[in-house]
Amino acid sequence: MKKSVIIVMTVALAVLATSCKPEKKELAGTWRWVATSGGIGGWFYSPESEGFEAELVFKGGRFTFYKDGEKVTSGPYQITYDVDETIYTNKIGGEEPFYSWFSLHIPETQCKKIAEATNGKVAPLSKSLAVISYDDRYDAQVLSMSDNCYDGFSYTFVKKQ
Repeated sequence: MKKSVIIVMTVALAVLATSCKPEKKELAGTWRWVATSGGIGGWFYSPESEGFEAELVFKGGRFTFYKDGEKVTSGPYQITYDVDETIYTNKIGGEEPFYSWFSLHIPETQCKKIAEATNGKVAPLSKSLAVISYDDRYDAQVLSMSDNCYDGFSYTFVKKQ
Protein backbone atom coordinates (compact mmCIF):
# COMPACT_ATOMS: atom_id res chain seq x y z
CA MET A 1 0.00 0.00 0.00
CA LYS A 2 2.78 2.43 0.93
CA LYS A 3 4.57 1.79 -2.38
CA SER A 4 1.42 2.60 -4.41
CA VAL A 5 0.95 5.90 -2.53
CA ILE A 6 4.54 6.89 -3.36
CA ILE A 7 4.00 6.01 -7.03
CA VAL A 8 0.75 8.01 -7.18
CA MET A 9 2.42 11.00 -5.46
CA THR A 10 5.40 10.84 -7.83
CA VAL A 11 3.15 10.73 -10.91
CA ALA A 12 1.00 13.58 -9.54
CA LEU A 13 4.07 15.75 -8.91
CA ALA A 14 5.43 15.00 -12.39
CA VAL A 15 2.11 15.98 -14.01
CA LEU A 16 1.90 19.13 -11.91
CA ALA A 17 5.48 20.12 -12.74
CA THR A 18 5.04 19.67 -16.48
CA SER A 19 1.65 21.39 -16.57
CA CYS A 20 3.21 24.56 -15.13
CA LYS A 21 5.89 24.77 -17.82
CA PRO A 22 4.97 27.34 -20.48
CA GLU A 23 4.38 26.14 -23.99
CA LYS A 24 6.53 27.34 -26.84
CA LYS A 25 4.55 29.65 -29.11
CA GLU A 26 4.33 28.70 -32.74
CA LEU A 27 6.05 30.94 -35.22
CA ALA A 28 3.97 29.48 -38.07
CA GLY A 29 1.95 31.99 -40.04
CA THR A 30 2.36 35.21 -41.99
CA TRP A 31 4.12 38.16 -40.37
CA ARG A 32 3.89 41.68 -41.89
CA TRP A 33 6.88 44.02 -41.45
CA VAL A 34 5.88 47.22 -39.62
CA ALA A 35 9.15 48.78 -38.45
CA THR A 36 12.92 48.68 -38.16
CA SER A 37 14.50 50.77 -35.44
CA GLY A 38 17.78 51.29 -33.66
CA GLY A 39 21.39 51.75 -34.57
CA ILE A 40 23.74 54.29 -33.07
CA GLY A 41 21.74 57.10 -34.71
CA GLY A 42 18.36 55.85 -33.50
CA TRP A 43 17.00 55.34 -37.02
CA PHE A 44 13.43 54.31 -37.76
CA TYR A 45 12.16 52.75 -40.99
CA SER A 46 8.67 51.59 -41.88
CA PRO A 47 6.75 50.49 -44.97
CA GLU A 48 5.45 54.06 -45.28
CA SER A 49 8.88 55.70 -45.10
CA GLU A 50 10.56 53.16 -47.39
CA GLY A 51 7.80 52.67 -49.94
CA PHE A 52 7.57 48.88 -49.82
CA GLU A 53 5.72 46.13 -47.95
CA ALA A 54 7.43 42.99 -46.67
CA GLU A 55 6.25 39.70 -45.17
CA LEU A 56 7.82 36.66 -43.56
CA VAL A 57 5.92 33.40 -43.84
CA PHE A 58 6.87 30.48 -41.57
CA LYS A 59 5.47 27.06 -42.37
CA GLY A 60 6.69 23.52 -41.76
CA GLY A 61 10.28 24.35 -40.83
CA ARG A 62 10.69 26.72 -43.80
CA PHE A 63 10.36 30.45 -44.27
CA THR A 64 9.66 32.64 -47.29
CA PHE A 65 10.36 36.37 -47.48
CA TYR A 66 8.23 38.55 -49.76
CA LYS A 67 8.74 42.15 -50.81
CA ASP A 68 5.67 43.83 -52.33
CA GLY A 69 4.11 40.39 -52.82
CA GLU A 70 7.07 39.03 -54.80
CA LYS A 71 9.10 36.14 -53.40
CA VAL A 72 12.65 37.23 -52.57
CA THR A 73 14.03 34.10 -50.92
CA SER A 74 13.09 31.03 -48.93
CA GLY A 75 14.79 28.31 -46.96
CA PRO A 76 14.87 26.42 -43.71
CA TYR A 77 14.73 28.05 -40.31
CA GLN A 78 15.30 26.77 -36.82
CA ILE A 79 14.27 27.94 -33.37
CA THR A 80 16.32 27.26 -30.28
CA TYR A 81 15.38 28.11 -26.75
CA ASP A 82 18.97 28.54 -25.63
CA VAL A 83 18.26 31.34 -23.18
CA ASP A 84 17.69 30.96 -19.46
CA GLU A 85 13.99 30.14 -19.34
CA THR A 86 13.76 31.03 -15.65
CA ILE A 87 14.60 34.62 -16.55
CA TYR A 88 12.92 35.01 -19.92
CA THR A 89 9.65 33.13 -19.42
CA ASN A 90 6.77 35.45 -18.72
CA LYS A 91 3.07 36.08 -18.99
CA ILE A 92 2.01 39.41 -20.46
CA GLY A 93 -1.57 40.53 -20.97
CA GLY A 94 -2.99 37.07 -21.40
CA GLU A 95 -3.72 33.90 -19.62
CA GLU A 96 -1.38 31.71 -21.59
CA PRO A 97 2.29 31.90 -20.59
CA PHE A 98 4.96 31.56 -23.24
CA TYR A 99 8.69 31.50 -23.79
CA SER A 100 9.28 35.09 -24.67
CA TRP A 101 12.88 35.01 -25.90
CA PHE A 102 14.30 32.52 -28.38
CA SER A 103 16.94 32.36 -31.05
CA LEU A 104 15.76 32.36 -34.66
CA HIS A 105 18.27 30.83 -37.08
CA ILE A 106 17.99 31.67 -40.80
CA PRO A 107 20.80 30.71 -43.21
CA GLU A 108 23.22 33.57 -43.85
CA THR A 109 22.75 33.45 -47.63
CA GLN A 110 19.01 34.09 -47.24
CA CYS A 111 19.64 36.89 -44.72
CA LYS A 112 21.88 38.61 -47.27
CA LYS A 113 19.19 38.31 -49.97
CA ILE A 114 16.64 39.91 -47.63
CA ALA A 115 19.03 42.76 -46.79
CA GLU A 116 19.87 43.36 -50.47
CA ALA A 117 16.21 43.38 -51.52
CA THR A 118 15.32 45.93 -48.82
CA ASN A 119 18.44 48.14 -49.04
CA GLY A 120 19.35 47.00 -45.54
CA LYS A 121 16.09 48.17 -44.00
CA VAL A 122 15.19 44.58 -43.08
CA ALA A 123 18.43 42.72 -42.41
CA PRO A 124 18.14 39.89 -39.89
CA LEU A 125 21.24 38.04 -38.80
CA SER A 126 21.58 34.30 -39.26
CA LYS A 127 20.99 34.03 -35.50
CA SER A 128 18.67 36.70 -34.14
CA LEU A 129 17.33 37.06 -30.63
CA ALA A 130 13.55 37.08 -31.05
CA VAL A 131 10.40 37.51 -29.02
CA ILE A 132 6.72 36.90 -29.73
CA SER A 133 4.43 39.11 -27.69
CA TYR A 134 1.06 40.82 -27.87
CA ASP A 135 0.88 44.51 -28.72
CA ASP A 136 -2.27 46.55 -28.07
CA ARG A 137 -1.30 49.08 -30.76
CA TYR A 138 -1.81 46.43 -33.42
CA ASP A 139 -4.29 44.26 -31.50
CA ALA A 140 -2.18 41.31 -32.62
CA GLN A 141 0.84 39.18 -31.90
CA VAL A 142 4.16 40.83 -32.67
CA LEU A 143 7.45 39.19 -33.65
CA SER A 144 10.49 41.30 -32.83
CA MET A 145 13.94 40.23 -33.98
CA SER A 146 17.12 41.84 -32.72
CA ASP A 147 20.68 41.59 -33.91
CA ASN A 148 21.56 41.38 -30.21
CA CYS A 149 24.04 44.27 -30.26
CA TYR A 150 24.09 47.20 -27.85
CA ASP A 151 23.34 49.75 -30.59
CA GLY A 152 21.85 47.26 -33.03
CA PHE A 153 18.62 47.11 -34.96
CA SER A 154 15.27 45.57 -34.13
CA TYR A 155 12.85 44.34 -36.81
CA THR A 156 9.16 44.26 -35.92
CA PHE A 157 6.54 42.13 -37.67
CA VAL A 158 2.81 41.82 -36.90
CA LYS A 159 1.05 38.48 -37.35
CA LYS A 160 -1.68 38.59 -39.98
CA GLN A 161 -5.03 37.24 -38.87
